[in-house]
Amino acid sequence: FVSCGSCRNSMREIETRRLQLRKPRESDLEDLAMIYQDPKVMQYRANPNPISKSETQQKLQQLIHHWNEYNFGRWAIVEKTTGKFIGHAGLEVVSVLNEIEINYLLAQAQWNQGFATEAGIAIAAFAFTKLELSRLVALANPDNLASRRVMEKLGMRYEKEIELYDHDWVYYSLNRDQWNDLSSESMRSLN
Repeated sequence: FVSCGSCRNSMREIETRRLQLRKPRESDLEDLAMIYQDPKVMQYRANPNPISKSETQQKLQQLIHHWNEYNFGRWAIVEKTTGKFIGHAGLEVVSVLNEIEINYLLAQAQWNQGFATEAGIAIAAFAFTKLELSRLVALANPDNLASRRVMEKLGMRYEKEIELYDHDWVYYSLNRDQWNDLSSESMRSLN
């Protein structure tokens, strides 16, 4: 996949104005299961159906395993004012594409508050400055307009449509030079 210059020294936590991003842990199971059981949250995913607690346990193990294998992954998102787990966002190796994807998933109660964009900006900054990645991609169901808006707010550009895992996806990308060209003022205004 895309080279990662500093993966061995990656940070386990990122803090933004309103969010704490931390490595997922077993104790997140109950909160994550509640999110994964919401049909609205799951509707645009590769498996668009709510999943059971045991299936959520498997997904959580995959998130933790990804961290153990690559020393980065999806962070648990915790709202700082409440201390509540509200979803996950992060970086995932997509081997079949030879790319690293930025992604995000939030509990429905946290939609339309800018949390995905806030987490995404912090994660993209981490990817390009700390991990020294040269490129990120993002995939979304073509009908998931909210996710596509977040990608665009991060400065990502639509590249193409692809079929993956028996589903159609829009494929966005952002390279380090494009990220560096974005002014810090415009990025701050997105929070």
